[in-house]
Amino acid sequence: MKRAIIIGLLLFGMNVQANSSDLIKDPEPKQLEYLKKAKYYELKAKLEMGLITLREAQEKWIKNLEKLRKKEEAK
Repeated sequence: MKRAIIIGLLLFGMNVQANSSDLIKDPEPKQLEYLKKAKYYELKAKLEMGLITLREAQEKWIKNLEKLRKKEEAK
């Protein structure tokens, strides 16, 4: 019984180890999401402080999304 459990754990560990490389291969989509979130919070802070209007924030957000989409398509 002990051997079966040990073999099962070893096989499970090997499976996890083999699939862990998939997480490292695609950091780019996460980076783009982080850039979107950073720009969103920057615009939100400026809007709440009254430095820009809602219309300006919307225009800047759309321009930023277009830039990020172009960057994403280029890669």
